[in-house]
Amino acid sequence: MQNTPKEWQVLKQIRNKVQRHNPNTVVPLGDDAFVFKNFPGLSVIAQDMMVEDVHFRLSNSSAFDLGHKALAVNLSDLAAMGAQPHFAQVSLALPKEITETWLDEFYQGMTTLADRFGLEIAGGDLCASPRGVIIDVSVHGSCEKPLTRHGTQAGDILLASGPLGLSTTGLRALHEDRKGDFPEATEKHLRPMPRLDLVAELRKHTEKIHALMDCSDGLVNDALILANKPYGNSHSAASIGIHFFPDQFPLHDETIRMAHLNKAFEYALWGGEDYELLMSVSPDDRKLFPHWTEVGQFTQSLGVFLIHGDAKEEIESFKGWKHF
Repeated sequence: MQNTPKEWQVLKQIRNKVQRHNPNTVVPLGDDAFVFKNFPGLSVIAQDMMVEDVHFRLSNSSAFDLGHKALAVNLSDLAAMGAQPHFAQVSLALPKEITETWLDEFYQGMTTLADRFGLEIAGGDLCASPRGVIIDVSVHGSCEKPLTRHGTQAGDILLASGPLGLSTTGLRALHEDRKGDFPEATEKHLRPMPRLDLVAELRKHTEKIHALMDCSDGLVNDALILANKPYGNSHSAASIGIHFFPDQFPLHDETIRMAHLNKAFEYALWGGEDYELLMSVSPDDRKLFPHWTEVGQFTQSLGVFLIHGDAKEEIESFKGWKHF
C-alpha cells in the first residue's frame, strides 16, 4: 500500500483497535519500532505464516475466524514451550478486493483472543498482495525453563491433552457444506483454542516432563518428532520406536459420527491442526497428569505400530500433511 492519507487512516483505526496499556511497554505501537522492558526469565519467540488456498479458503473462513486462528496457532507454540504470551506482531499482504470492514473484523477476531490471555498487538506491517491473503504473525512470551521436543526416552508414555482428529472432522464438514451438523468440529478447525490454560500445570512438573510439543501435523508425524534425536524430522531418523493405542484415543463424538463405519482413529493419526499438546513422561509420573489421555508408548525397538489388543499392525506408509 502507498503512503496515502487513506492508509494512514486505516493504520490509525488498527492502532486504536489493538493498542493496550501493558506496564512493560516503553514506546508503544505507532513509532518506528515497539520498545518494551524485558520480562523475568527467558524470552520465547514463535512465528507462523498462513497463506490463502494453502492454509485456508476465504469461502470457508470469515475474517474474524482468520484473525483468531492466525494468533492461536502461534500461541499454541508458546504453550508447548511452557511460556506465557506478552506481545504479537502481525503482518498482512492483502489483495485489492479486501475491504476495510474485512480488516476490522480480522483484528476483532485477533484482539478477542489476545485479550483472553493478556496479550497486546505490538506492531507489524501492511502491504499489497498480487494474489491472495498472506498472514504472518510472530509472538513474544517468557518462561523460567523452556519445555522442548527433545528428551523422550524409550519406555516413556505419550499423553495427549485433548481430542485428536476433531479439526480434520471440521475441515471435512466445511468441504461437504455440513457445518451445522458438526458445530464443535468446525469451531475447532476455524477457531482453535491454544492450551495456554495448561501452562501453570506444566510449570509445576517441569522436571518430570521429558518432551512436549503441540499437535499441529497429526499424531503420527508429531510423535515421530518426539521420538527423534534433536532436529531429526523423519521416520528414518527416529532413534526410538512408537506403539500407538488407537482404542484409547480421545475421539470426539462428532469425529466418530463423521467416520461412519471407517476407522475414526485415522482422523487422529493423520489429521492436523488440533493444537492439543503431546507430552512424553515416565510411566511412574503418569499420575501427575490425570486429565491427559495415554495414546501411546515409546519403545527401544524402531518402528511405528498400532496396538489393537493382542494384535500389532505396523505403519509403513506416511499419509500426513507435507508442505512440499
